[in-house]
Amino acid sequence: MPDKKILFVAPRFHTNQFFLTKQLLDKKVEVNFLSIYIGGSENHKFLKPILSKPSTLVKWLLKKRNSKNAVDRETLSKFHITSFAQCYEIYKKINPDIIIIRNLRPFISIQHFLIGIVLRKKVYLYTQNNYRQKLDFKRKLFYRSLKIFGVKHFTPVLGDSAQPIIPNTIYIPFVVDKMVDKEKVNAKNQYAGIQVMTIGKMQDRKNLRELVDSLIRINFFNSINNKLVIASECIGEQHYNYLLSIKESIKQHESQVEFFLNVNHDKIFKLLETSDLFVLPSHDEPAAFSVLEAMACGVAVVCSNKNGTKCYIQNDVNGYVFKYTKDFAHLDVVLRKILEKNRLVAYGLANLECINQHHTIDSFYRNVIENECL
Repeated sequence: MPDKKILFVAPRFHTNQFFLTKQLLDKKVEVNFLSIYIGGSENHKFLKPILSKPSTLVKWLLKKRNSKNAVDRETLSKFHITSFAQCYEIYKKINPDIIIIRNLRPFISIQHFLIGIVLRKKVYLYTQNNYRQKLDFKRKLFYRSLKIFGVKHFTPVLGDSAQPIIPNTIYIPFVVDKMVDKEKVNAKNQYAGIQVMTIGKMQDRKNLRELVDSLIRINFFNSINNKLVIASECIGEQHYNYLLSIKESIKQHESQVEFFLNVNHDKIFKLLETSDLFVLPSHDEPAAFSVLEAMACGVAVVCSNKNGTKCYIQNDVNGYVFKYTKDFAHLDVVLRKILEKNRLVAYGLANLECINQHHTIDSFYRNVIENECL
């Protein structure tokens, strides 16, 4: 089969696309990624995105918007449209066989969706909606209507197994490379203490302060060898104020808490490789990829039931899913139960096996490149 050409269209090159594009390139698939702006945590080691050049009208309307500002970035993401000249260049020179659109809400997604239909390209809609969920009539009609145009929808989020499958949809788990071998995970048994790691922006929804409070309540810091590592994006006054509130909580344990602010993607993996447990305490997470990154590093994982990637965690096999409540009482219960070195190592080894079995490029390649889903 001749090599395929793929064009991804999304507001930015998210870290959850890093390993997917890397493995596609390894398989000699030509990959291009069109994005509106560059995010702070992006890793362009294997693929540099093409920045979409706004149309003249959009450029005039949004000329005072700054992509480094969170509010302005949201506006840019919603209303941006690629210029006619750049569209011509992309579809004439690159001439992709497959177009993968991230959501259909932003104007740029609708624009390239329509171009793909007109040019009779194979178009896929990628979202982080639950594969299994109960839909109202309008949403069922939307997914079914995609089929009229030959468009297939896929998602990496499984959802509730008791619910029906979304029409015209494939479940394709996130793709990630295994980052360590079993020997490195087993070697953690030799080291005293437990290192817990978390990742998240310095904002209320990420619940970093609540994780700190939970660890204090269960007396985690009573063992001098125990340590908490917090990797975070911290930009602007609101973020810094939140950071100060965490530092206030840990005054008595500050020597056991280490902050890594605004670090690059490669550094995150180095921190994960030395950790025993990864906890994602946030809620309202459509599909947090950091859970997969921790699994790829052979680290036990814990997240809330309000995170889409909870579907990759089996309780007491490779980690735990705690029930989110405002008092985080169930997180306390889970942490008390699992914070033991041998158990965490066993979970980490199970995660390496999970990555080997379920998170390779195979499902994506079979369903999208080879079109076996059709």
